[in-house]
Amino acid sequence: MLKLRIIFAVLFTFIFLVFLLFGAVLQDFISLIKMGDIISYDKTCILISGIPAIFYLLVFLLFALFQKDAFHRGHKLMSNSYAILFILIPLPFGFIGNIIVPFILMANSYTNCPQDNLSKYYVKDVALCEKIKRSDFF
Repeated sequence: MLKLRIIFAVLFTFIFLVFLLFGAVLQDFISLIKMGDIISYDKTCILISGIPAIFYLLVFLLFALFQKDAFHRGHKLMSNSYAILFILIPLPFGFIGNIIVPFILMANSYTNCPQDNLSKYYVKDVALCEKIKRSDFF
């Protein structure tokens, strides 16, 4: 029964990681880096900074799936200081970036779209809000 739970956890973690790496989050991040006329930004920095932690969780779950008595021996995998630093260093940068990015966008003459359903879009001209085609899953 434990192996079945771990398999579902691996599948869920893998799907979430694929969604972050190839889904709307990465498209938002690319639009933020390109700084075009229309930028979609909705807490992208926090989500991108969580990728190392999710990847490390996936590795630990795979380790637990294929090793007998892995939760007792898994502390060696979890106590590796370099891996913990690899996980923990990006998270504060993501939180700080999430706070700073809207101010940077306002300083670069971007305005937030006034419509409620387009609140995650920043544009150079408010007239561009009419041309936005939403590509959200949620």
